[in-house]
Amino acid sequence: MFSFPFARNDELLNFAMRSEPQKFFLMPIPPTPNGRLHLGHIAGPYLRMDMLARHLRSQDHHVDVVSAVDGFDSYVLWKALQEARSPQEVCRDYHGRIAHDLAALDIVVDEFLDVVQGPHAERHAENAQRAVSRLIEQGLTETITEKVLFSPATGRYLAGAWLVGRCPQCDMPSAGYFCEACGAHFRPEAMRAPAPRVGDTQLEWREVDSLFLRIVDQPALIDRVSAAGAPLTFINVIRRFLAQENGLVRLTAPGDWGVAWPPDRYGNPRVLFEAGWEYALTCGDRCADGKPDAHPMSSSGNVTTLVSFGIDNAVLLLAGSVAVLGALPDRKPFDHVLTNFFYNLQGSKFSTSRLHVVWAADIVEATPASSDAVRYFLARESPEHNAANFDVDAFIHFVNDDLATRLQGRLDVAGAALESMVGTSVGIVTPMLDKLIASFRLLDEAFRLDAVSVRSACAVVRSWIELPQIDLTDAKQAYGWLKGLACVAASIMPSLADALWFALGHEGMPRRAELRAMSSPRGGLCGRQWFTPLSRESLDPCLPSSLVRERGTAHA
Repeated sequence: MFSFPFARNDELLNFAMRSEPQKFFLMPIPPTPNGRLHLGHIAGPYLRMDMLARHLRSQDHHVDVVSAVDGFDSYVLWKALQEARSPQEVCRDYHGRIAHDLAALDIVVDEFLDVVQGPHAERHAENAQRAVSRLIEQGLTETITEKVLFSPATGRYLAGAWLVGRCPQCDMPSAGYFCEACGAHFRPEAMRAPAPRVGDTQLEWREVDSLFLRIVDQPALIDRVSAAGAPLTFINVIRRFLAQENGLVRLTAPGDWGVAWPPDRYGNPRVLFEAGWEYALTCGDRCADGKPDAHPMSSSGNVTTLVSFGIDNAVLLLAGSVAVLGALPDRKPFDHVLTNFFYNLQGSKFSTSRLHVVWAADIVEATPASSDAVRYFLARESPEHNAANFDVDAFIHFVNDDLATRLQGRLDVAGAALESMVGTSVGIVTPMLDKLIASFRLLDEAFRLDAVSVRSACAVVRSWIELPQIDLTDAKQAYGWLKGLACVAASIMPSLADALWFALGHEGMPRRAELRAMSSPRGGLCGRQWFTPLSRESLDPCLPSSLVRERGTAHA
């Protein structure tokens, strides 16, 4: 039997108001390298985690952001079949493209690993195999015989990417082990109307032995994920899963693509079923500098850990990872979770198969839209509490009205006033400082670890931009407003924030420790166009052809 360590108390949640630096390990969920990242991916786990990391670093906390690509996902095999390439080549190619998509939107990942090949592959396999062996030694596992469709013609087991059908819980179209519509996770034999995704023929039901972890104390697991910040909708998904599966969490799956596990008694090849915990171990290794007790997932360590993911991965991260890491005697589950719902495009789900996507890098490299503008809009519309939508016209209006007009206008006035102070030592005046400290309190609440809300962070930025009863033609007030904007916008619009901070006479990224510090402004803000107005035509290069045709038809 095992128990789950609870999240830190309220004192930890008020970390932002404390002066001593703390250590953080943030792991955005590893994306599958079977394609690039689109805005639906970015708006969920990746942008929100980057914003949190920047917020923590602005207060001089030590933050490691490490992730990887989930190269052993069976969808990599399907992509390899489609592109007539080896799965290793597919993984290597899209690993680089995904890294580029993240960088294009200024999403910083300190290390982004490929564990299929290269220097981290052997360690990743050893970590996962050793962890499962320890679970077996503790008597916490069960071997379950299940039925899986098998094609002798192709040698494929119809599981993961190869299996399609209807969800056994909501009857919506589904694939693999889980349903995107309701979040359910189930065994392949439970799929209604099972069918092969591709041309697997001569199908037969084959018995396979799969290894599962037995969760002894299910209420403790629910308490743990609740304390970590999982919303009720996610918790209910976990409750249904535990009831449906009798508290069993999958550890192995039939097949030969993945971290190898010995074949079952029938001779069926098996691999470890990846659920996020194995990436926590490997990514955490990169922060430990070879010292076992320095591993961020160490149960006796002093590192606060967070993982971000969407509702489609709720079972894997909140049941699988929490159960496995909680069962390992020297490890702990993630202290906090950042969860999100789906993000749609023009009211429909992002779809790579239908090419109903906006690729992350394309919107800033093929159009006049800036990374800051995209980040701000995605954060303002974040799917943190329910499903949200990227509406192209709403994005255009936001950029043109809120950024290119109102914010640009205030920056022009304040930048002109700042020129009169170039080379002069100056500090922020008390009335402006008081307003800024009040904004910091709101910002810290928005980034509270058990309830991160980037929508609320955007509201703080908007309030500061529109700060009333100030005269931006007055140099001292302009200095204070610009300094405040650099600080509160640093997590949302980092390019603008860093440029303002430099113009004010500081170095690097905005830091709260320098809030009261005197500086000698460099100026140089006058005449700079921070945001370019947009039109539907200017966004066409990044939009799916269906939306371009739709607009053309509407104007015909």
